[in-house]
Amino acid sequence: MTNEPIQEKKWEGLDQQLEDETFLDKIVVKEEDVAEFPPELVHDFQENYTDAQREMLYQKILKMNYPDKLRLAIFGNREARNLLIRNPVKMISLAVLRNPKITENEVLKCAQQKNLSEDVILAIAKHQKWIKVYQVKLAIVSNPKTPLSVAVNFLTHLHEKDLKALSRDKNISSVLSRAAYQTLLKRNIKN
Repeated sequence: MTNEPIQEKKWEGLDQQLEDETFLDKIVVKEEDVAEFPPELVHDFQENYTDAQREMLYQKILKMNYPDKLRLAIFGNREARNLLIRNPVKMISLAVLRNPKITENEVLKCAQQKNLSEDVILAIAKHQKWIKVYQVKLAIVSNPKTPLSVAVNFLTHLHEKDLKALSRDKNISSVLSRAAYQTLLKRNIKN
């Protein structure tokens, strides 16, 4: 019982910090920090994991506190990133996107996931390196979690065939579908 007030003091204000994205810039992960974590969450020992292995890694991550999950998100391996990107705590899922090992292919898969938070989709949409990749732009526009204003802004960057497909897509907002059609019409008028 005597440890609880100390624990509460330690975590005091963490909720507010977890809402401020600049908090992620302050996290410094050192080589000795990496050594504190199980190697199977840090190093890419294998390409594919079985469901049982993935469940074991998930259970290890579940037992971690928030600061450890944040640090792991920043330097964890591909499987750890895949598990942490879905974390309901916004800063943990956003920290995954700051992992220097994350690949464009992983980001594309994230942008295509309909069950990720809007915050993650927005972070991808704001990242200059990733929006240079055409498939990422298309995935952002096609994802129903993308705010309409962001999706509409990307329409001018899409190819004609993709605009045609979006204008007929029943899985996206009718407003976005109409905007894709209007963008297509404007291009045809100019040509």
